[in-house]
Amino acid sequence: MIRIVLQGRTGNHLFQYALGRVLAKKYQVPIVLDASWFNSEGWAQVSHFLSLPLQAEVVRPCSLGSRMLRKITGKHHWEFLSVPVFREKPADQSFDARFLECPSDCVLFGYFQTPRYFGEIAEELREELRSLLNSVCSSSEIHRELAKPGTVAVHVRRGDYLQHSVFKVCDEEYYRASINQMRKEVSGAKFFIFSDDPAWCRSTFCDDDQTIVDSGEAGNNPLYDLHLMSLAAHHIIANSTYSWWSAWLAQSSTQRVIMPDRWYAGEIIAPIDEKKWF
Repeated sequence: MIRIVLQGRTGNHLFQYALGRVLAKKYQVPIVLDASWFNSEGWAQVSHFLSLPLQAEVVRPCSLGSRMLRKITGKHHWEFLSVPVFREKPADQSFDARFLECPSDCVLFGYFQTPRYFGEIAEELREELRSLLNSVCSSSEIHRELAKPGTVAVHVRRGDYLQHSVFKVCDEEYYRASINQMRKEVSGAKFFIFSDDPAWCRSTFCDDDQTIVDSGEAGNNPLYDLHLMSLAAHHIIANSTYSWWSAWLAQSSTQRVIMPDRWYAGEIIAPIDEKKWF
């Protein structure tokens, strides 16, 4: 059994799930995605994806003994069983081939933020995830607009990124430069701007070819905007796995993707440093 202890949010979970799918297919064993470390507030933010019919079992309830063990030791109860545990180094999140050689019965901790882990199932995974998103997001006028040629999804992540200096990479200058570059590369480009701070975006991006997408109540489900962004022909992404997946799901031979040169402002070694993803 491949056990992955989930960390982060939706974009992170997609990478963790993708590696789990590779290992499960290799050994023909089941996957368990362990969400037991999420409290009620955290679960509300990530449960939408984990509630889909994934090719994995998602577990969340944690026994009183397990919770006490975690409180005292900071470790998951699986770490005390006779099951091999493999951890990604927090300061080095670059590709590590040893994770593809993990045994058929193990526990994984990490973010695994590179498509190099799941290249062999890329098209199968893309088809699966597209189908899952289509099943929860009904068609509307904005869907039809985004599906037209020349559309560019722009992801502006502020919110939690304003509170943590390590994520402060994509500033206003980055977006203006990226939009101008996309205008040169894509004839008649139309920009659809997605953000957790639409009010700030309205005061910042006011050109005629720019539309601020405010999903309202639907935006409480992160899969909604993820699906919308994936419909666009081209992408300007933040240093965010969430917008990375929207661009990856939309991948086509004519697609243009602009992304930041760095994934973190600090010293963490990230996949973006080793190679371009698109």
